[in-house]
Amino acid sequence: MSDAARYDIVQTAFLMSMVADEVSGIAATEAQLQSYLSAALSGGTDPLGTPFGGFFPLTNPRLAGGDWSVVWGPCVYSLTPAIANYSTNAMYVAYSASLSTYVVAIAGTNPDSLYDWIQEDGDVSAIYMAKWPFALPFVRTTHLPWVINPPPAVSAATALGVSNLLCDMTDPVNGTLQGFLTHAANPNSTLIVTGHSLAGALAPTLALYLYPKPLTSSWKQVLVLPLAGASPGNAPFAALFNAAYPPVASDVAAPYGNWNTDYANVHDLVPHAWNQLDAVISGLDPAGNFPSMYGVMNTIIGVGVTDVVDTAKALAVGGGYQNLTQFKFTPDWGYWAWTENPDGSWQYPPVWTTLTTYTDANPIASVEALGALIDAAHIDQYYNFFGVVPTQQMPTSTPETNAQAKLDQALLAAAKMSV
Repeated sequence: MSDAARYDIVQTAFLMSMVADEVSGIAATEAQLQSYLSAALSGGTDPLGTPFGGFFPLTNPRLAGGDWSVVWGPCVYSLTPAIANYSTNAMYVAYSASLSTYVVAIAGTNPDSLYDWIQEDGDVSAIYMAKWPFALPFVRTTHLPWVINPPPAVSAATALGVSNLLCDMTDPVNGTLQGFLTHAANPNSTLIVTGHSLAGALAPTLALYLYPKPLTSSWKQVLVLPLAGASPGNAPFAALFNAAYPPVASDVAAPYGNWNTDYANVHDLVPHAWNQLDAVISGLDPAGNFPSMYGVMNTIIGVGVTDVVDTAKALAVGGGYQNLTQFKFTPDWGYWAWTENPDGSWQYPPVWTTLTTYTDANPIASVEALGALIDAAHIDQYYNFFGVVPTQQMPTSTPETNAQAKLDQALLAAAKMSV
């Protein structure tokens, strides 16, 4: 693709999902976080007085349609709205008049939010699962696991995330997301709901909650683009979603050409949760190392990762989790390398850089090396698969390069969830 070529509609929706995460890593009040995200999306000055051109003004010349703007939100949910804290959820709606298309873009896990790790990602115990459809606002209750003829159900984590999106995030002008979409729906417009990571589970669940029978909705069509999503619920729920939202071919002739399909890197841990975790790491090989989806690990790293995976598997025991329809891809084994300028801005574009391949002769021997692989597999390689370059970063934000800190957060969250 030449630098001047336009992205197709699937690539465009993918980029919108990723830019929803722009306030991850920023601690501020809820209002300030919304101001940051507004500047990141539409341009302007952030609360620190830093100007930024904005994703849509800077990228519209490359996006399908070329005339996107934010029409709802952006909204950020914080546990302590008036006190500086990290965001737990973020979301916005963009609209293209030329394509008559709305995109609901939902942020994924904020690596700095333990609430996200523990409550919205890891609360998957069978005794807390929510029978579908759950009441809003969601209230977590305890029950015996459903063993015989389980009803369609989602994890308490997924139910809480959807509840936060629908009940705790309100545009001061356009109201709740549900109210806005009800008003905007018309037979000439398409609605796309998309999100990555945590939002790869929330996006399809939200779409099914609002439009359980999309073919009879007031929209021309309702489509979902989930990315790197863990399984939101059990097998009956997956069957319910897959029946309502079967894969739909786009007009794009590419490996990512279907809507209503969760795109999953085979080297990414997250879309293996919660029913495919056995694929993450194997036992000792003859050389005394641990083969894994990231490459061969030495004994110390391999034992640590095995413990984390076993903890994760134990959390979901009895839940009967089943992934939604997935398309698994094998990535180019690399990452996007960013360089920071003296003024705090980031050189653009980043440079695609090859990752080390780890074998028995050269096993993964440090948490830092493993963190770089986890980060690249979960984020960078999706950009590469969709054939797009990461968007320009705000000077106040940090590109996805701090793998050590992210892994520390993940290991801490796993430890906390096991107690």
